Amino acid sequence: MPFSRITTLVLLVFIIIFSCNKNDNIEMDTDFYIALPTPPVKVINTSGSWLVYEMHIKTSAIEKVDIFYDTILLLSYSDFITKDNLHIASIWLEYPEEGWEKQKIVHEFEYRDSRNTLQLHTFNLTVENQYTNPKTIQFPVPQGVWLAEGAPGCTSYHTRAIFPYQNLIYDETQKGYLIGNNPQRFAIDYALLKNNLPYINNGKNLTDWYCYNLPVKAVEGGKVLFTENSIPDNTTPGELDYETNTSNASGNVVYIGHPDGTISVYCHLVPNSIVVNVGNIVTTGQILGRLGNSGNSFAPHLHMHILTNPEDKELIEYADGLFMESLPYKFSEFNKLGALAPGYLDESPIIPFTPNMHESHSEMLPSESDVIEF
Repeated sequence: MPFSRITTLVLLVFIIIFSCNKNDNIEMDTDFYIALPTPPVKVINTSGSWLVYEMHIKTSAIEKVDIFYDTILLLSYSDFITKDNLHIASIWLEYPEEGWEKQKIVHEFEYRDSRNTLQLHTFNLTVENQYTNPKTIQFPVPQGVWLAEGAPGCTSYHTRAIFPYQNLIYDETQKGYLIGNNPQRFAIDYALLKNNLPYINNGKNLTDWYCYNLPVKAVEGGKVLFTENSIPDNTTPGELDYETNTSNASGNVVYIGHPDGTISVYCHLVPNSIVVNVGNIVTTGQILGRLGNSGNSFAPHLHMHILTNPEDKELIEYADGLFMESLPYKFSEFNKLGALAPGYLDESPIIPFTPNMHESHSEMLPSESDVIEF
């Protein structure tokens, strides 16, 4: 959704959530449970190629997990998101160019049981020899220089956001618990830069922001599944005018279903600016509405992500799209001009961006806080 302190959408100061993923080789342990909300996927960004997956863990306390391919240590991970006895791990492993010859990655967990005794638990994740590259879409905003705030990466606030279930879901297949869904794991928040800044004056008015009221475009053709057009903009950047929850967090929004079953989502649009209706068939690049500051948004920007919908769920209520899972994607071509520190747009005053490169990239995503031109 919005920028760093915003998009994390802290509905519960913690957790991460996902929907079911099937995995073999799971051993039952009375004080350690693990489940994946979705299968691993391949992500390609300006930092490299990655095998990405998340694990939901229920145990008293967790220390770390060492991840091995054969006898090679791929990652030693301890950056869990934790609340009480629930823990989420967002795993990004470097993806080998030749793929995975063997079909197993071994996870060795160190955790403490209810008696505070250090224990070990081994979890074997089945992996494919090769993972399909994400599909290519078009940019949802006009050409220009854009900050890709919160773009996919192991530390992105989108990666670590979650919409928790009211109650944990026990997955019989995995013999583990699922905590919630993260529809925005691979989202990007787009803010336009001109003269190396996102706004004129002091940025205290919506119209100071260069991206405000620009057209938002369909990244791929498809059918409009859901819209909301009546949520007010937050009128002062840096402040919320109203409480946000699962009935308005995305602000004014458009959901478009695509022929492959995926759904693109466009959030925080200007109220009454949406020009498509449920049931309309739209084409790639068609204008859907105007970029705004509605919902859980502290400054004008477009939040866009792609959902997966294998169970063909209908979008009837506003919150329905928040309890779905996300997919990576890629863009055909853009130039990287540099990168800014995460949280750049929260700074006051903002320091002008200084371009320090001009790298051409194709068939990939920007990384967290890249500044790109297309």
